[in-house]
Amino acid sequence: MNPESNLTRTLTLVLPEADWKALREAEPDAIGWLRTQIQNRLAAPSGSWQSPAGQAPATTAEPWWGNEDEY
Repeated sequence: MNPESNLTRTLTLVLPEADWKALREAEPDAIGWLRTQIQNRLAAPSGSWQSPAGQAPATTAEPWWGNEDEY
């Protein structure tokens, strides 16, 4: 088996405790729900990948953060 044929990524999402509790209250399987949201987005036609009106893409001010892949 080629290890590079099944690469994975780990996502880290920083949330205040109150937001995490609210998400878990609304979605008891919050991680599963997030995974489903990502899969649904990827299954949608690429033309429908638009941010809601007036909403800019999320960014971070941390200087080490970038859009480049590590490899």
